[in-house]
Amino acid sequence: MVKQNDKLNYTAQGYANAETVGVVEDTTVFVPQMIVGEEAIVKVNYAKRNVAYADVVQLLKRSAKRKQPSCHYFGKCGGCALMHMRYTEQLAFKRNKVAQNLKKIGAIDVDVLPCVASDKVLGYRNKLSLPVRGRAGNVKIGMFQRASHIVVDMDNCILGDWWSKTLVQLFREYLNSRKIVPYNEKTFAGQVRHIVGRYVDGQLLVTVVSNGKWREDLAPFVEALKQSFPLFGLFVNENTAKNNVILGNKTRHVHGLKYIEGRHMGVRFRLRPDSFFQVNDNVKDKIYQKTRELLDTSRTEVLVDCFSGIGILTNILASDSYPTYAIELEKSAVKDAEEMKLLNGNANITNICGDVNVELPKVMQANAGKRVSMVVDPPRKGLGESVCDTVLHSQIDNIVYISCDSATLARDLKLLSTAYDVCYVQPFDMFPNTAEVETVVLLTRKN
Repeated sequence: MVKQNDKLNYTAQGYANAETVGVVEDTTVFVPQMIVGEEAIVKVNYAKRNVAYADVVQLLKRSAKRKQPSCHYFGKCGGCALMHMRYTEQLAFKRNKVAQNLKKIGAIDVDVLPCVASDKVLGYRNKLSLPVRGRAGNVKIGMFQRASHIVVDMDNCILGDWWSKTLVQLFREYLNSRKIVPYNEKTFAGQVRHIVGRYVDGQLLVTVVSNGKWREDLAPFVEALKQSFPLFGLFVNENTAKNNVILGNKTRHVHGLKYIEGRHMGVRFRLRPDSFFQVNDNVKDKIYQKTRELLDTSRTEVLVDCFSGIGILTNILASDSYPTYAIELEKSAVKDAEEMKLLNGNANITNICGDVNVELPKVMQANAGKRVSMVVDPPRKGLGESVCDTVLHSQIDNIVYISCDSATLARDLKLLSTAYDVCYVQPFDMFPNTAEVETVVLLTRKN
């Protein structure tokens, strides 16, 4: 029987999410940072019954698909799980991950197209949220270690770009110079919890997440930001919740820009600190272009966008040829969506604040007999049984499902496939070097 601290000769036989999986002495062993086919001596960290988790002690057989990680924090930081793989292998891994989840969870055996690559594999993120820990005068800003809440102090996360490196450096200097106390997750004491930055089209929004009311003078930080960022806005967000949610409900504007303003794919938008916006601009546009293509709006009489957020995709898909309904539960997002509707002159959009289960049947009843197309882009938890049931009873003709979690996608498709054919599945690499993947699916109603 495999026990904790045992050293094993291990062969990586397959992938299980971000880890490899193999069998040793009738025990299923999971090991990260390996590639299928590689052999290693591994040390067991945890074992129970016939399952164990281990880390590599010595790599014995090296795959040709392995590369030297670009980041010297790899292996310590839990932000990237696949940086040891060549990029072609990362794309193959993600395609396989989606296919296996659909088959094992959803009982759907469908051809999954190759994963669409990101034009940039480093420096692609337009947003980073970094925890602040440590002690006064010696703060740590970075990412959490894998499977822990211990912060790896980093001078730079290379998934961001020059802007994030500069921001972290300036914020660290500000906190240390004023002896500001970082947050402690065990005692819930300390003042600063996170630093959040978003940089789009040359404009930076910075949010200092405070454990309650911010008591320090931010003027020195503002002056430091001015030296590196011509266009920036500074905010303080108050969060006293004893959980791992980053932002609280109260945000105060301190200086500079109140929002980022831009135009992508012909749509004007405004982003505020809490606005949802995909982190990889290049792949975001590829997904939205594919969504527009798949929906075949030339045959659409009514379009419904569920989980519509601030309405960027809604405005991309909107047309004078058909009415568009956008359903979103978050009041602040609907307020932003109304603003975006006016910015783009899309009078044919109706923004609805409410639950999809309540509002979708109303929209369908008001448009009975018309050909309805729908796009859904839910959070990681997916649609769930209740929303799937609502969709099944709504007689929608075709659906594009944009998913950020292929496991919950597979669960939902199992329910929806009783009335819909899964016609198209393609992963998109929104998050290079991580195990996460976006997936776009086209569903068409049977018969």
